[in-house]
Amino acid sequence: MAAPRPPRVVPGEASESDSEPELLVETAGEAPAAGLKVPGEASETDEEEEEEEQQRPKTPPVLAEEPAAVWGGGPSLLQQRLREGTGRLRGAVGSALRQSYGSAARSLGGLGGALGRAQVTAAAAAHCLRLARRDLRAVADTIDIVTACHLLPDIRGQL
Repeated sequence: MAAPRPPRVVPGEASESDSEPELLVETAGEAPAAGLKVPGEASETDEEEEEEEQQRPKTPPVLAEEPAAVWGGGPSLLQQRLREGTGRLRGAVGSALRQSYGSAARSLGGLGGALGRAQVTAAAAAHCLRLARRDLRAVADTIDIVTACHLLPDIRGQL
């Protein structure tokens, strides 16, 4: 069995815990360089961050609506698929809206016709009730005349 190897720490890397001793790996007898930057290492102070930002070349971001404008070619496969998908989605949404609005318009048309028929029927019923009331008043008047007339023999007492 091989003897367990002590943990290796890359120069400039922080230890995983405060209790862990920091070990330095020496390569071929050389002492580690102080201030050596390890790629991907987080800066330890704000000053280091500012220095790194100043050292980076400042290039303006490339803004283009179409990657084709940057690469100098036609639309990419992704863009073509997106356009096709957008077209299908627009068609499906338009179809669904036309269908729902069409069925709603037909329903409202049917309801409008039914409402019109109901109004005509209600008007006819109201007219019939007016005629019946008129006829009942005429009958009531006739009964009043007959009962008020003294020329006719009294038939009430004979019953």
